Amino acid sequence: MEDEIIEQDLQKHRQINDRFTFDNLFRCYLRLGLAHEECKEVILSNCSLSALVFQERIENKYYLGIFEQDKLSIDLVELRNEIFTKLSPTHTYN
Repeated sequence: MEDEIIEQDLQKHRQINDRFTFDNLFRCYLRLGLAHEECKEVILSNCSLSALVFQERIENKYYLGIFEQDKLSIDLVELRNEIFTKLSPTHTYN
């Protein structure tokens, strides 16, 4: 069952161009019981990563800070809040 889920996810995500997709896929594999290094290896072996995703998540080892219970990674929450603040400077987002 676990292998089928992984294979289905990999078919949908042969190319990962953004950190949101990488993090969500990584979390899915953590929920299936894979360790951080195993998740990384599955993704690296089967997916093409953009330079940004590779540098931010793999090279900088940010994948080690991704946890299955998180909805959104801290750096992406900050990015989202920055964008929202620029769009609506009179409101603060936390």
